[in-house]
Amino acid sequence: MKTPHARLGAGFEALEDRSLPTIWGVPWPDPEHLTLSFVPDGTQTPFGPSTLFQSLASAGSVDAWENQILRAFENWASQANINVGVVSDGGEPLGAVGAVQGDSRFGDIRIAAAPLSSGLVASSTPFSWTGTTYSGDVVLNSNDPFVIGNVAGSYDVFSVLQHEAGHVFGFPDETTNPNSVMYTTYQYQTGLEAADIAAIQALYGPRVQESSNNSNNSMAQATPLPSAGLGSYLATSDISSPTDVDYYKFNVSLGGALGGVAVRVKASGLSLLVPSVTVYNAWGQVITSATDTDPLSNDLSITFNTGLFGGTYYVKVSASNTVAGFGVGGYELAVNDLSIGEVLAPLTNAVAALASGNVSGALADALPLPPQTSTDSRFDATYRGIVVASTDIDTFEVWTDKYTAGTAVDLNVIAWGLATTPLDPQIHVFNASGTPVAFQVIANSTGLYSVQIQGAIAGADYYVQVVAENPNGPNSTGSYFLGVDFNTAAPQVFAAAGSGTVQPGTGDTATLSVPQAKLFQFALAAQSSGTGGGVTMTVYNATGQVVFTLSATAGQPPETATWYLAAGTYTVQYTDTGSGGNAGPIQYDLFMISLSDSQGPMAPNISSAPPPPPSPPAYTYTSSSSGTPTGYGYTY
Repeated sequence: MKTPHARLGAGFEALEDRSLPTIWGVPWPDPEHLTLSFVPDGTQTPFGPSTLFQSLASAGSVDAWENQILRAFENWASQANINVGVVSDGGEPLGAVGAVQGDSRFGDIRIAAAPLSSGLVASSTPFSWTGTTYSGDVVLNSNDPFVIGNVAGSYDVFSVLQHEAGHVFGFPDETTNPNSVMYTTYQYQTGLEAADIAAIQALYGPRVQESSNNSNNSMAQATPLPSAGLGSYLATSDISSPTDVDYYKFNVSLGGALGGVAVRVKASGLSLLVPSVTVYNAWGQVITSATDTDPLSNDLSITFNTGLFGGTYYVKVSASNTVAGFGVGGYELAVNDLSIGEVLAPLTNAVAALASGNVSGALADALPLPPQTSTDSRFDATYRGIVVASTDIDTFEVWTDKYTAGTAVDLNVIAWGLATTPLDPQIHVFNASGTPVAFQVIANSTGLYSVQIQGAIAGADYYVQVVAENPNGPNSTGSYFLGVDFNTAAPQVFAAAGSGTVQPGTGDTATLSVPQAKLFQFALAAQSSGTGGGVTMTVYNATGQVVFTLSATAGQPPETATWYLAAGTYTVQYTDTGSGGNAGPIQYDLFMISLSDSQGPMAPNISSAPPPPPSPPAYTYTSSSSGTPTGYGYTY
């Protein structure tokens, strides 16, 4: 919660801008498969090592405060087409290079705690087209007292995280509706109000309910379990409301499953549903049942014997009635015949990529990705694919019906490699006549590519190609996620920082001054009058330590990096990479964009205080080179 608060006897002070969001109102690409993790203490954050477990110890047991945090996210997710599953966190630094969603090392949403500026209860980040893994991160102020419940002088974990969850899902602070959980000032909250529910459903759509002609909410309407072979059955579904129930049926052959039958329900890593499962025989008599009680460990497994005669059996999956607030979410159901001696295969929360054999590289044979037909703001098209050979080209046809035909809109396309065999992707875009469309590169780093096209035409066909960025390099094959969205959101705008020239064996130097700690996206482009070659930018802090490096190849799309810089002065050194061809002098262009947002509401008892002074410029870049880029580069 980028929410200033009043301490006992508090006064007013200008707040350091440490919040990290980008553009509000952009939904997550794959909201039905989001994950959340609690970062271990000692994990590096932009504000110092995390002390989440130490800081929240005063709020109660680990299970108690984790439960409150999960309940806050589930309060939003249960109202829309969103699932949030808990996964482990490997302790990689916040903002580590990786997939913005689906990184196997940590959750898409990461919960941490570190010292923030006085007056900030927490800071959090929504999805960003820049593809940074900062998206989804929530950092609580470790200097503040957190409790469970409404205690004067302290902050209720559930209330704070419900507000921060709203930011994670894409909402800014609310300044006019004091009943909203997104209201600018901290207040104790017990749940969402009507305006909050309407907002989340406008962005992600009301949670899909079963239709009357496609319902399995009674034994008479039980869904036959699809066979997975070798005496196994598998289904993936969703409990869409706390009162929803799903019935399934399966048959055991004559002779019975002498070793018994195992029934497993997996929700861990998939959603926060706390499930219950009941098995019935053909006469509707209960054979066995089990009920879970913990959203942190929400899998069930039971076994039963069928005897020699086999027959038809029914399985009912529903929400547990033993714990409130976790009655909605996705799950997997598996039934296994144990008599064949099969080892139970682990259920997985991975969403499988599709083999690209049915995706042609030719525009005329492109795979159509019809836009979603609902009126909410979810992506127009998504796809999980596999580039099976380094020269493979996957081509898709995309369009939108959300806007009046002929209307000028923006088109965003993002692709990233999926674990465990990620592709390092590149994107090409063509119009209906097959002409390459100029686009602006928003992100181009290992395993990530994101572009925006301003002035796309609603109703017109476009073709999107996914290829390996470097067919001769690592990760030239593998799986990927593709997201395509036509929208009217504010575009990402890069500012020209500086330009210069490096010769083989020589370098160039600049100074970058950052008055306030901020998250920046850097874009580096290189051009050469010869062939090959490139430039490497190295950023040093005031003590001469390397902060990060970024390299660009001449004639290729700009390379990007996202980095959180503390306030201070940095030295920027440019050097020729000295690789490939007869490069000659290399011209470089550096562009920057501040991803930090200045939202930070005040507590009621200081609302009449004078406004803080104007924020200084995000950065000052000075160089001995006089060149300035004329505009952020477009590429085909």
